Amino acid sequence: MKPQASATPKIAKPRRRDSMKDTSSCVILREPGKIEIGEFPIPPIGDDDGLLEIEMAGICHTDYELYRGTHGAAFPVILGHELVGRIAALGEKAATRWGVNVGDRVTVEAIVRCGFCTACIRGQYKHCREIKVYGTYTSCDEPPHLWGSFSQFTYLAPGAVVHKVPDGMSPELATLSCVAVANGLGWGVTQGGIGIGDAVVVQGVGPIGLSGIAAAREAGASLIIATGREADGERLALATEFGADVIVNVDAEDVKAAVSRATGGELAHVVLDTTGSPQAIAVSTTLVRPTGTVVNGGLTGDSTLTPLALDALLRPEVRLQHVFTYDYDAVRRAMAVINTGKYPFERLITHRFPMSAAEEAIKVVGRETPSPGVIKTVLVPD
Repeated sequence: MKPQASATPKIAKPRRRDSMKDTSSCVILREPGKIEIGEFPIPPIGDDDGLLEIEMAGICHTDYELYRGTHGAAFPVILGHELVGRIAALGEKAATRWGVNVGDRVTVEAIVRCGFCTACIRGQYKHCREIKVYGTYTSCDEPPHLWGSFSQFTYLAPGAVVHKVPDGMSPELATLSCVAVANGLGWGVTQGGIGIGDAVVVQGVGPIGLSGIAAAREAGASLIIATGREADGERLALATEFGADVIVNVDAEDVKAAVSRATGGELAHVVLDTTGSPQAIAVSTTLVRPTGTVVNGGLTGDSTLTPLALDALLRPEVRLQHVFTYDYDAVRRAMAVINTGKYPFERLITHRFPMSAAEEAIKVVGRETPSPGVIKTVLVPD
């Protein structure tokens, strides 16, 4: 028999939006305190990757810490690790893998995984050995350069984790789903173990803390105590609408006494600390009952040491759980919780800035520039 000729693989031409530009302007942090507006060429898109046209980029307190140099980054870096936009270009393999098409609104996780290391194979891709991270640990010096969401376009690498946004969900709510709400759910419920009938303390009433309150309510907590400072007046008021039963102003009350009083002296099953304050974290370890859990999700800074009385946690067998970021399941659950309409997530986004005003926006997030009522700040491309 005559051997058959091998078939030549057909490579489909990547699909692109008609309005594609040749370059993307972006916000570059050259070094701490030095921000500039730069520009990079739009990269060619192959069969296995894509390009996102940014609609909205959330500003995290981590962005402020990068700007002020208390947290490290791969400088120079395009800031922004909260990504929501429309698919602008897409390869055929990428379309199949992510289940999206050109024009779809998506949100993208900050972590880009390799897919092959032990952590990725075990489903723990946020600990990938070859990790790339949008907006922080991947420099814009590395081709194809567009590794951040403070940009008109962001490159979607083959290892990106892409979530199609449900029909009817606004870019504002989609922005919240992939960080604030996902972390509130993942940290408090998945990793913290909040369950039915639990007494829960949430330290800090920023976007993640407020989302953590909603997550605790969804998980069946019987008592939720939210703590904040005098300057958090609007946020503390909003905490009750997210499900908090007791509000504690830490500038006016002794937190442990308030928690003890609310729980009949039993203290909390789970304490979720989102503050990033060494003093608050130390207090959190005193608010938990024997065999309870303290979840620490706030960054305190690369050079900060937080003294803890570890012996006091040993006898009662308290678990101290550090958390880094959300995962795939947390994002999907976050979208589901948002879509219930039970919680006023739309009220979390209070400030919008054009990308050309990114430095001013970052200072507002860090409360370096006073702005009444600020909760969550976002950037929108000019």
